[in-house]
Amino acid sequence: MSRAFIFTLDAILAIILCTILFFSAYSILSQFQYSTVRDTALFDVSADVLTSLEKNNTLRNAIYYSRNSDISAILSNSSSNVCSDLVIYSSDNKPLLIAQRADCKCTGSRSLLVRSFIIPNSNGTLSAYFAKMEACYK
Repeated sequence: MSRAFIFTLDAILAIILCTILFFSAYSILSQFQYSTVRDTALFDVSADVLTSLEKNNTLRNAIYYSRNSDISAILSNSSSNVCSDLVIYSSDNKPLLIAQRADCKCTGSRSLLVRSFIIPNSNGTLSAYFAKMEACYK
């Protein structure tokens, strides 16, 4: 008596279902690109830099003393493969300060991030400002 495998209908349906799931997952995952991860990381780096500039009062001091040297130094000391520039605007959309990393050439996509912040004036009033940071990979 010889032995043989007998596939039942439920086993055949399970194999077909697993095959369909495998190929659909493969097609979805093959559309995912590394550049999406890089763009997200670039946005996160920009957000981190702007947050730290605001939290350690570098943005406030840059506006009070009208100098961008501290911001430029921080941009130059950030990640070595990221080029970035930062423009601070007043509430009426006039550029006040521009700082950028020296010796940078952008290749590929760019990330743009705008952050608003408020600084108290000497007379007790508050002024709103916007910091626009554009970053890209070298």
